[in-house]
Amino acid sequence: MPALLTCADGSAYAPSLYQYTAWAAARLAASVEVLHVYPPAIPFFIPPVNFMGDPSMGSASLALPELTMISEAQEQEARSAALALLNDAAAALLTGGVHDVELTALSGTLPEVIADWEKPLDLLLLGKRGESTSTQHKALGSQLETVIRHSKQPVLVASHDFRPVRRFLISFDDSPSAHAAVRHVVESPLLRGLPCDLVMAGDPTEENRAALDSARTILRNGGFEAEEFLMQGDPESISTWEISANQIDLLVMGAYSHSRFLQFFIGSTTTEMIRRCRVPVLVMGGRMPHKTTEA
Repeated sequence: MPALLTCADGSAYAPSLYQYTAWAAARLAASVEVLHVYPPAIPFFIPPVNFMGDPSMGSASLALPELTMISEAQEQEARSAALALLNDAAAALLTGGVHDVELTALSGTLPEVIADWEKPLDLLLLGKRGESTSTQHKALGSQLETVIRHSKQPVLVASHDFRPVRRFLISFDDSPSAHAAVRHVVESPLLRGLPCDLVMAGDPTEENRAALDSARTILRNGGFEAEEFLMQGDPESISTWEISANQIDLLVMGAYSHSRFLQFFIGSTTTEMIRRCRVPVLVMGGRMPHKTTEA
């Protein structure tokens, strides 16, 4: 049975995230696990003290159990908050038609927990910005890029507002991750039966047209009604315009085609597109196998 993992953190994106989770669970006939990762208790630093000749040196040892109690209280408070958040998630998913939900709270950081996740997983879902990032802020959630880079599964990044997915757009650049995105669309039931636009940003060269035609053939052979567009301009602007003009409800794309060293100088198309996009983004995890799909 397919399995979904939804990362809940109590942010403003939570209601939309739960609705997209219910939508994906219905499309995939999948089980759902909701994960909340809370930070570990803040460690206490005890500065070194010179007790030589100080008759009260024994009093320092009395502070250690007290600090342990404070740490345990922080842990308990975090667990109580996690339980309340998870119960809210379960209630929202039940409203969305998901009746069998597993709830999990773990201490640590989200990238570390996802990297160590051992259960079978078909789709990871999370909000674009976390609880600590304002929806008015232009930055993405601080852990989002790291999670996508290290995910072995596709990642659905929920937008702030939910709307039914009736048409989707594939941003195609002929990279291995873009081919992985096309292959995943064809092989997964998630978007089956929905029309799509296949968009490539680039010059109208024979090479680009051939790559785009090959991807469209794969989609059509997989039963998708796909229209292709080869447009000059940067991928971020073109995809943003296409989403608005053609009433697109979901963006599908590969992830981080360039090395992190190169992105330091030229920026990340993946990050910029997710930041700009006002619809959810289905992005291929950075550790997914990216073999080229043949027509």
